[in-house]
Amino acid sequence: MYCRYQFQFIAITLFLLPALTIFGVSDSLVFAATPVDVSPVTPRNTKTEADQLLQKGTDQYRKGEFQNALETYQQVLAIRRQLGDKKGVAETLNNIGEVYTDMGAYEKAMVVLQEALTINRETGDRRSHSHTLNLLGLVNRGFDKLAQAMQLHQQALQIAKTEGDRAGIGESLHNIAAVYAEQGQYAKALEFYQEARKIRNEVGDRRDLGRTLNNMGGVYYNLGEYPRALEFYQQALAIRREIGDRAGVGRLLNNMGLTYRKLGKNSQALIYFQQAIVMLEAIGDRISVGRLLNNMGAIYESLSQIPKALESYQQALEIAQQIGDKAGETQALESIKRLNGKNP
Repeated sequence: MYCRYQFQFIAITLFLLPALTIFGVSDSLVFAATPVDVSPVTPRNTKTEADQLLQKGTDQYRKGEFQNALETYQQVLAIRRQLGDKKGVAETLNNIGEVYTDMGAYEKAMVVLQEALTINRETGDRRSHSHTLNLLGLVNRGFDKLAQAMQLHQQALQIAKTEGDRAGIGESLHNIAAVYAEQGQYAKALEFYQEARKIRNEVGDRRDLGRTLNNMGGVYYNLGEYPRALEFYQQALAIRREIGDRAGVGRLLNNMGLTYRKLGKNSQALIYFQQAIVMLEAIGDRISVGRLLNNMGAIYESLSQIPKALESYQQALEIAQQIGDKAGETQALESIKRLNGKNP
């Protein structure tokens, strides 16, 4: 069983605009990630218990409860190690690596995914191997190593095709599209997203379909086709609400707020940003809250509401410094410096 955030987001594309951030499938979250612990295991820790905990972790993950999911997956890992279940260990390492990736803890993700890759080679589990390659591709995207990411996603696609793994094919196509989008090759990105969308619709994984729709909206946003972007965001939002993906809902509300701003509807944009902040604060997604505050500050600044803009930027700066979000900190500092120049 695979838990495919990517990212999104997820996999996760993260589109960066001047003073504004639009979230895609691989929205980076920079929390102080917890290392993989090996908890004490008792004779009662059976395969059934591990499977039940895995489902619990997956449910937590899909609700955007990343820290809780990480702790649950760590329990699963301890049990499966004791049982000598190598395939199960690799699966769990994939899940842990996926959570770390979504939290922006790319170094930690790389460590656990490399171990998963080694185990996959030992066991010959090709489907798990394909999934691990996709996750490593997401990590490389987090490090802005797009060429390496593309190579990994293409390797994963070839394996998935050989294995007849439709879900894996959809995952790989989606991730390849995300790399093209980050490279600004939007026609290519839409081509691969369309293929991924078709397969994910056939497979019936609503969560993954929602991610692809969200990212397609992001491409149209970057192309300046804002009404078209809103169409895809609305479809993705309906799915994310349906499956209870609070993190995904929060990020989509942000994306829709940015789109309304581009359409000159600043009041609507602020409403969407405020709703997104409430949603993301509730699940502890502080990096996204910080980026949203930056987005709100940009709107207030454009409306010449300098005190409100400065307040938003300062709140964003405080969060970024607390969680070690260097990119967010730089963005907030530059905005504050610019405002101070306007308002000596």
